[in-house]
Amino acid sequence: MLTNFLKVAFRNLWRNKIQSLILIGGLTAGMATCILLLQYISFELSFDQFHSQNDRIFRVVNERFQQGKSVQKGTITYPTIGPTLKEEYPEVKAYTRLAYSNDLLMNFGDKIEPVSPGIYADQYFFKVFDFDLLASESNVILEEPNQIVLTKSLADRYFPKYKDNYQAIMGEELMVDRYEDPFRVVGVCQDVPTNSILQFDILASYSTTIRYWGEGAGNSWTWSDFYHYLVLEDGVDPQAFERKLEDFSDRHFRGTEVSGSKEVFTLQALSDAHLYSNELEYEIGQVANGRAVWSLLIIAFFILIIAWINYVNLSSVRAIERSREVGVRKVVGATRFQLMRQFFMEATLVNVLSLGSALVVVQLLAPWFAQNFDIEASAFSFFQGHHLNIYLLLALLALIGGGILLSGAYPAWLLSSTRISAVLKGVFSKKVGSGNLRKALVIFQFTVSIALITATWLVSRQIAYMNKQDLGLNIDEILTVNPPELSGFDSTFIDRMNTLKTELNRHPSIAMAATSSRAPGDRMGRIFQIRKAGEEEGQTYTSNFLNVDYNYATTYGLEPLEGRFFRKEDHSYDFQNLDKVVVNEEAAKMFGFSANEALGKQLFMGGKNWEIIGVMPNFHQLSLHHVIEPIIFFPFYDNSHLISLRIEAGKIEESLAYIESTYKGTFPGNTFYYEFLDERFAQLYAADRRFGNILSFFTILTILIACMGLFGLASYMTFLRTKEIGIRKVLGASTWSIVQLLSKDFLRMVLLAFVVAVPISYLVMKEWLQNFAYRVEMPWWLFLMAGIFAILIAFATVSFQSLKVAWSNPANSLRNE
Repeated sequence: MLTNFLKVAFRNLWRNKIQSLILIGGLTAGMATCILLLQYISFELSFDQFHSQNDRIFRVVNERFQQGKSVQKGTITYPTIGPTLKEEYPEVKAYTRLAYSNDLLMNFGDKIEPVSPGIYADQYFFKVFDFDLLASESNVILEEPNQIVLTKSLADRYFPKYKDNYQAIMGEELMVDRYEDPFRVVGVCQDVPTNSILQFDILASYSTTIRYWGEGAGNSWTWSDFYHYLVLEDGVDPQAFERKLEDFSDRHFRGTEVSGSKEVFTLQALSDAHLYSNELEYEIGQVANGRAVWSLLIIAFFILIIAWINYVNLSSVRAIERSREVGVRKVVGATRFQLMRQFFMEATLVNVLSLGSALVVVQLLAPWFAQNFDIEASAFSFFQGHHLNIYLLLALLALIGGGILLSGAYPAWLLSSTRISAVLKGVFSKKVGSGNLRKALVIFQFTVSIALITATWLVSRQIAYMNKQDLGLNIDEILTVNPPELSGFDSTFIDRMNTLKTELNRHPSIAMAATSSRAPGDRMGRIFQIRKAGEEEGQTYTSNFLNVDYNYATTYGLEPLEGRFFRKEDHSYDFQNLDKVVVNEEAAKMFGFSANEALGKQLFMGGKNWEIIGVMPNFHQLSLHHVIEPIIFFPFYDNSHLISLRIEAGKIEESLAYIESTYKGTFPGNTFYYEFLDERFAQLYAADRRFGNILSFFTILTILIACMGLFGLASYMTFLRTKEIGIRKVLGASTWSIVQLLSKDFLRMVLLAFVVAVPISYLVMKEWLQNFAYRVEMPWWLFLMAGIFAILIAFATVSFQSLKVAWSNPANSLRNE
């Protein structure tokens, strides 16, 4: 019996080749899309799941409030937090504390190269996290100063002769950064999985920071540059424990010494850190947009549902052709259950064929998809057993079962419920031809399509707006060079740096050179407890700050609104000789001054008064996701400050060799590397562009699948009315009137879909735009254009079939009457 059902199913598919191709092609596209995105989403959701204690690992988040308003929320806090929590609260099973380095300069052989990122970790690191140790010096590592753990890739690079024999590396020494004493290799760990929020190539012992940075790195309650991860005991309620942190803050936090803020500590689950940390400052992990990830999942299933809708619609209309078959089967004794099994077999066959085709398509498309949409390739490791987790397997099984049930139930019920008398009278044909369910499904398809078209256009407009928005400073043709960190900051450093800038300016292609603590696109440092001079009991303020030299404004094309920018004589190696600052408009406004009024005013910071000598226009230091914040510019030099060079357009390549040789000649021993600032700034919008590109791609797929279904549906509906059209043509009906006749019902459904889609897309996109402090408007015509576009697509799809019938010879359709 099963063999017979399968044979009949194949025959029916082969008999209607075009419709079968549309069915299988649409389902293949929908399933391939869903599988691709299931893999990507599975990858995003898998971050840090490989840690055995994942469900009990939390990191400490620190938020500061002034006058009831949050002024800072980030992942950095004081070095004493972890140890004190472990000592005072039995709920804390373990902790580890980290310090972060953008890069550590490694000396090996005759080379010096930056290793980024680098992390200082304590001896409890491997007791909290499950990063696989391939070799270790002892059971407890990273306890003593000047110890390091290398990743496998770095160990192979530095010690190639010991590849796969990492125990032999233990005890080897490497010179790191500016440290005078060598670091001893005490461990080699497997390369960090790509689905880990913490990424590192090297771990240095945390005690190294205490040795070289000072005792404060171990016991300070005022130095806020460290990261803490806690492991809670089994059965501990994280929320209940978090409520105890308020008392902890009241007892230990000395706010008057740090920021004058109310300090609030909270816990963030490690499993949430990757997707829900975009708003946290000083994030060192690999984060994504959780909303975007879930949005893509919804879109993927919508596309799959649209493909199944095509099957339901086409199968229900094909019931007209198969009503005689059903009648004959019933006459010879077929039961309704047998008929339903036959039609479910056909649904199973179509879905299985589609799934098989989809898996092949996914295998072929995954590399292209990863490359063109800037997605981590390991997100598509579905066919490499290790990533085939139980959730994805269950999702695939649900995909098959759900597809069969959802796409096969209605056609099976419709066909098996046919009465022989209805077939003979033609009542069944009329019933199927006017099905309300089919209309509702078409409306759903085009509601999703119109909403996605609107969303795609709006996302594109927002991205274009961000790329074209005037930042308030000029970052074009700017090259940033790494700071000379291996050269100590002493009384000669400022003169050496000025000499470097002078020499660089001698090159005809280099217009200007400047140094600063941060480049545009980087988050700035914060300074707290600022007061207006003479108001010891007055209000305190918090501001961002930038340490810059006197060339900074000219290099970035900034002109003071009032006063002046720094001059050479405003700088000094001696902190006591520094007493001038420049502020931006937003800072002047925060202090209650107009740009003109701010000149000559003094601010009390760092134990001394500073005179405001200039007010700069506001500019976007960060992306347009963020509002412009107050900035205070200080006239500081430091060996950690990067160098910005404005290069004449088109002359970058020819000036690079000169820049490198001059840099190395002035600061020997430092490795030279550079970045283009516009590319660096563009990375701030990389996630938005990726989301926009993926959305555009899947919107096109959605429209294509919906049109495939509409094409197949229109072909059947015109087939039903072939003889009617023949009669109309004989009586003198024009081609246009026939096209109108056949198209109007479909266009009504698309118009209704437009009415439904507009409020849905408006609300969804309004929520998405809240991620941007500066955003485009949602003009009414954008929704109208999306609707018109969808109507034109639907009209073109239906008209193809309508014209085919309208142009046919009516004699052919009336010959058998």
